[in-house]
Amino acid sequence: MIPYLTRLATHGAWADGRLLAAAGTAAGDTTVVLRELAHVRAAQDIWLARIAGRTPTLPVWPTLTLDELATRGTVLDAALLDALAGLTPDALGREVVYANSSGTTFRTPVADVLLHLLTHGQYHRGKANSALRAIGAEAVNVDFITWQRSQ
Repeated sequence: MIPYLTRLATHGAWADGRLLAAAGTAAGDTTVVLRELAHVRAAQDIWLARIAGRTPTLPVWPTLTLDELATRGTVLDAALLDALAGLTPDALGREVVYANSSGTTFRTPVADVLLHLLTHGQYHRGKANSALRAIGAEAVNVDFITWQRSQ
């Protein structure tokens, strides 16, 4: 499962890079695009912090510039890949105890946290693509199969 999660993380980094590039060349107001992409990065930070037992560095919905997203993205992608590389199959079953943004406490296996993190990003990348279309820019193909074919 760890190699599969690593592939999904690598795909997510590729997709985020394509969306950032599109936002950087879009002629319209990219505020909504950047908001969705910032939330993807915040979720990465929050879930990695929960797994590691530390405090996140980003709020759930941060306001980040294109350059800040690129910088944070590089750091967070590396952190996610490092976390995955350091996992063992047994560690995937370890429960992460955390409180959500409403203060409710949960216990979730690391494997489920990571799968959530990776699929959650896809939802918000779709919203970022919709926001690109809304400002007259072309949507970016960020499908997993497109990434896989390019490998």
